[in-house]
Amino acid sequence: MRTAIIKILAGLLYVVLAFFISAVIKPVNQFWEWSSGWLFDLLWRHQLITDTYEWGMDPPSTIMLVIIVLVIAWLLARSVNVLRAKIGR
Repeated sequence: MRTAIIKILAGLLYVVLAFFISAVIKPVNQFWEWSSGWLFDLLWRHQLITDTYEWGMDPPSTIMLVIIVLVIAWLLARSVNVLRAKIGR
């Protein structure tokens, strides 16, 4: 039970760090902006989005932010596991 709680808290920490990384590190933030715009244009061309949204408040931006944060959190978790394995814990 204790290890499950620790894993949940570690996962939340990875997600918080991933949000911080995506907000502070400029190349990641620029990639998010570019990929959000690309996804918005793609969905607009196929008429899956028919309303006008404010920049940064549209569904493609949210989708791309969730994907980027999950990928960064997964990479953080993998790197911590590899580091722990190399240390010998």
